[in-house]
Amino acid sequence: MNKSGLVGEVAKRTGKNKADVARVVDAAIVTIRETVSKGERVALVGFGTFEKKRRGERLARNPPKPEIAITITARNLPSFTPGPAVTEAVAEKRRRHAQKQGTKRARSR
Repeated sequence: MNKSGLVGEVAKRTGKNKADVARVVDAAIVTIRETVSKGERVALVGFGTFEKKRRGERLARNPPKPEIAITITARNLPSFTPGPAVTEAVAEKRRRHAQKQGTKRARSR
């Protein structure tokens, strides 16, 4: 799903028009981006947490030529940690898919 799909789905579920929902989604995204870029966390209970993380300097090598190494500088990166409800929802979908696959395999044998 992309942004327009999200806007359409939220509009359908709330009964609001797409233009108003699009403005709210845009405002939420900008607010999250600005807050995280300042180094603050944005925790959406039941969904997850956005935060800025520091990735340290590291050495990287080209596998075909391992003797050549380059240094990748340290930098800040955005990070998202899903909440337990999101993690469980994804795991449940995966379990149902695996059960379906197991059933199909059992039938074909």
